[in-house]
Amino acid sequence: MKVGFLLAAICIASTTAHASGHNGVFLSEPRGAFIDGPDRPLYRLDAPFTYRDPNGLEWTAPAGEVVDGASIPKPAWSLVGGPFSGKYLKAAIIHDYYCCAKSREYHSTHHAFWLGMLAAGIGRVQANMMWAAVRFAGPEQWVVDPDADPPVPCKSIANAVPTAFESVPEETQAKAVAKMIAMARTLATTEGNVLDVVDGEVILTGTDEAETHLRFLHESLLKKFEVEEGFGLVSFVTEYELKDADLHGQMIAPWVLGQIPALDIYMESVGMQYPSAATFDGQVYAPAVFQGYSQFNVDEFRSDFLWRLTPLQRR
Repeated sequence: MKVGFLLAAICIASTTAHASGHNGVFLSEPRGAFIDGPDRPLYRLDAPFTYRDPNGLEWTAPAGEVVDGASIPKPAWSLVGGPFSGKYLKAAIIHDYYCCAKSREYHSTHHAFWLGMLAAGIGRVQANMMWAAVRFAGPEQWVVDPDADPPVPCKSIANAVPTAFESVPEETQAKAVAKMIAMARTLATTEGNVLDVVDGEVILTGTDEAETHLRFLHESLLKKFEVEEGFGLVSFVTEYELKDADLHGQMIAPWVLGQIPALDIYMESVGMQYPSAATFDGQVYAPAVFQGYSQFNVDEFRSDFLWRLTPLQRR
């Protein structure tokens, strides 16, 4: 009886550990306090905070680190939530520190952020949206200096990590926001499986094609999109969508059947149904969609329109 009980307990513990470690695990709850910042609340760690990734590598933000969420482009805050909202805080602490310290490889840092979001219980769609946003418009790529000691802490006051988004003119920012919105719609429509549609071909998340596409978009952003086409889908939101349309519990209005033929083909091939379309005054709300920027009128959508509408202002 005792042996059987012990074996069962071991099996349960093993199963639980495996499940919690599939995307890595945070070794504790963050200990700290929210403090006033110059334009928004900040979070200061009172003790080291560690995330252990699935390979056993530990990512630790030191005591005294001040987190402002600035490593995440502001437009993403309104699309899926701010860095301090819901379950994002844990992953945001780690991501902010390593984007400031630059002591780990660029792609690995963003991948750890994505895994950390999943480990914290954030859904795949939202995690993929946030990952795409930081890869596309987040901090510029860095090279690790093997001889440098990681700063401890890196930020003891609010000195934001600059993002690619903040380094470009307003017109370019508007185009970047339009790109983020389109990727968010595509991810929401496909349960996080499709990142974009380029030249009639779907680009799946978690593939080399997705990495290549996001690198291209990041470099294009820094060049103010003055490069050849290949940008994929772009879109914009309206006040009707943010305030009046019925999104049926979704974060953003999804694409609808018939809008994007390549997506229709993909959805049918994998046996996936389109989510409930957003409605406005009882009619289906089909979001604006463009292939690239050739027909996109930047004057129709200001760059600051989305992220100045916080989730609390949206309804």
